[in-house]
Amino acid sequence: MRVVALAVCVLLSAEIGGWQGWRNATVDPPAPPAVCPLIRSAVFDLLVPARGALRTGEQNGPGLRSNYCLAESVSTTEGARAELWVSLGRYGRHEGRGPRCVDRDGLLTVVNNENHPVALGDRAVYFIAGDRETGRRINFSACFGTYGVLVEYEATGAADTAMVASATTVAQEVLSWL
Repeated sequence: MRVVALAVCVLLSAEIGGWQGWRNATVDPPAPPAVCPLIRSAVFDLLVPARGALRTGEQNGPGLRSNYCLAESVSTTEGARAELWVSLGRYGRHEGRGPRCVDRDGLLTVVNNENHPVALGDRAVYFIAGDRETGRRINFSACFGTYGVLVEYEATGAADTAMVASATTVAQEVLSWL
């Protein structure tokens, strides 16, 4: 009887240890596709007039691989400017969190701003900051499975409804390829 009890204890300990190790393991995901080619040139041209060359880069972390695309206006007319930053991330396991984008803390909510939900992907929200004179900025986050799309769009003189429509369009462009 003691041998059976000891065997059960050993198996139970191994299972619990294995569960803890698996749960807390970091698993880096495969890289997401490059984000710039997922957005039509016409969208960049419309949202960021007189833009320079697109810039790209990576922002990776434990359990996350992401890349971004940045478009900035190069010349200004009477202080007009625009900037569009789009990031596409792919999540893996990290610190007990699974690879689902919607399970990531803080990705879809921001403190001190009013978050507005949008019907896109598994979940999407945005908030707007700044003022029309110096430039309004929309931060838009959308999740779809293990992918997260972040859009930051800043423009002077743009109405809030136009900025929401613009950021939503960019996120839809990216998500349509996944």
